[in-house]
Amino acid sequence: MRKFFSYCIMVIVLIGFGYWLANSSILENTKLGDTISLIADKASSAKIVVIEESSSDHSQEASTSVEVSSTSDDATETDKLNNEVVEKRVLELLNDLRKEVGVPQLTSNDQLKKAANKRAIETEESFSHTRPDGKATFTVLEEPDSEYSYQLAGENLAMGTYYLDENGMSEWLFDGLKNSPGHYENMVNKDFEEVGIGVHYDGENLYIVQLFGTPL
Repeated sequence: MRKFFSYCIMVIVLIGFGYWLANSSILENTKLGDTISLIADKASSAKIVVIEESSSDHSQEASTSVEVSSTSDDATETDKLNNEVVEKRVLELLNDLRKEVGVPQLTSNDQLKKAANKRAIETEESFSHTRPDGKATFTVLEEPDSEYSYQLAGENLAMGTYYLDENGMSEWLFDGLKNSPGHYENMVNKDFEEVGIGVHYDGENLYIVQLFGTPL
């Protein structure tokens, strides 16, 4: 919890510093100054909202919403987002974290990836472990095109207003998950062996799903 509050304070300090630079004349009419002004406008309000986690005998579930509100009229077009870059970066960060704590690396699984992409799209409609049709999260692993037989499964959800590049957004949302204890536990769980990273962008918000699994 102390790390969580330290992270929040750091974000507030950085945003405040950005505003000071943006409103001072030091960088006026420079490319860096224009960039800082744009980011400061878009990150006018930042907060981390954690949804209470739940679990069952055969699965672990956790989700987080990282929301960066923007009042700017500038919009990022959907076709400018490269899902593969986001997926790759999130997987890199995930395995870097697992290496740091001394647990085995996760391998990407195609079925989990298909299921995670479905869940990423669904979270636009309902940011919850309950699917839009009212079914439980892991029913997605029972559907023919994303079927995955597992002894253990877990899910992390993250969402944020798209205002950085692909790598920047991946790192921002990953940090939100990392600084939330329940979601961190999923990411460093030594019993998970595989993962699917789902990515969805609706033209405003970026949704990322980490779907963990250990096959039968």
